[in-house]
Amino acid sequence: MELQEVLEKRQSIRRYKEGDIPKEHIMEMIKAAGMAPSGKNIQNWHFVCFSDQDIKDKLAKIIADKNEAISSEMDKVDEAKGARFRKFCKNLTLFFTKAQWVAVIYTTTYLPSGYHELSLIDADEDTLYDIRDHRSPGMQSLGAALENFTLKAIDLGYSTCWLTSANYAAAEIEEFMKEEYGFEKEGYYMGAMFSIGIPQDDQPSPPKKTPEEICTFL
Repeated sequence: MELQEVLEKRQSIRRYKEGDIPKEHIMEMIKAAGMAPSGKNIQNWHFVCFSDQDIKDKLAKIIADKNEAISSEMDKVDEAKGARFRKFCKNLTLFFTKAQWVAVIYTTTYLPSGYHELSLIDADEDTLYDIRDHRSPGMQSLGAALENFTLKAIDLGYSTCWLTSANYAAAEIEEFMKEEYGFEKEGYYMGAMFSIGIPQDDQPSPPKKTPEEICTFL
């Protein structure tokens, strides 16, 4: 597939056909992700991938339970907003159980150029936060890897949905991975999820801004 076609076909897919995606193709996506640039070549990503339906269902329950806990508290303040948050979870998060594969992606904090130097001269915490977290160069590196992953998935004839909507349940998901499957990686935390599947046809995609809207030439 030509690069331009891959770029134009990229969209967040939430409805999938039945079928199989071989593990070898997932490995090709992982290889593509690993070729992404990262600050100081930190390569701050680790993919936990599974196709087992039981794992997907357990993960969905963890997210749904956390969503309900939050929504119940929201009801005490604004029932309409609590109902919307429940609906959001049902329609825009839990669909991943229907995908052929799911990846939980872990990352780690990256301390960029200037951070240690600013620390040495006793820069205030607001300045350190700004360069470390507000500018978030570590997340920029992770984003590059995830974009490579999804573009390779499209090149192979599949689709993904890049999920951060479940991050409010990240601590529970991390504990589940540790307790149920013995997975933990020192210094790493959950950053995102991917669903990977065979897309159903003719799924709408929201419009993108024009080049003129997102670029300024000086």
